[in-house]
Amino acid sequence: MESAEFIGKIERLISASRVGLLTTVDAEGYPHNRWMTPTMIKDRPNFIYAITAPNSRKAEQIRNHSQVEWTFQSTVLNEVISVKGRAVLVGDPELKSEVMEAIGPHLQIFWKVNEDSRNVVVIETDIEAVSCFYPMKNERFYREVK
Repeated sequence: MESAEFIGKIERLISASRVGLLTTVDAEGYPHNRWMTPTMIKDRPNFIYAITAPNSRKAEQIRNHSQVEWTFQSTVLNEVISVKGRAVLVGDPELKSEVMEAIGPHLQIFWKVNEDSRNVVVIETDIEAVSCFYPMKNERFYREVK
């Protein structure tokens, strides 16, 4: 499979489920998983975007350790995609606006915890590698993207 096929699979799963599991690592080296509402932007196909509060634990973990992993799965669990990459926090207003437009309607829980819509940063994950697993077929595919 080519990189573009892997990227297309990620886009399809994000579009279908609207959730992904983001894993970061804390200062002691322990992983932390949390469900997020991600998106991909058409003009930037090798990146995954989400938002967080700049003072959140995940933001601190990303600042200190940029390597992250995203996991996406189909609703019937017949496809699981893991994405390794490097994440940065971006405060650019134009990017924030673009990401918020894409995922804003699906952030009900986020807004209950973070009431100030101006107090957000974008998590931008640069995709480095993608792994696809098809449990029903016991097939795995792996591709470095860059």
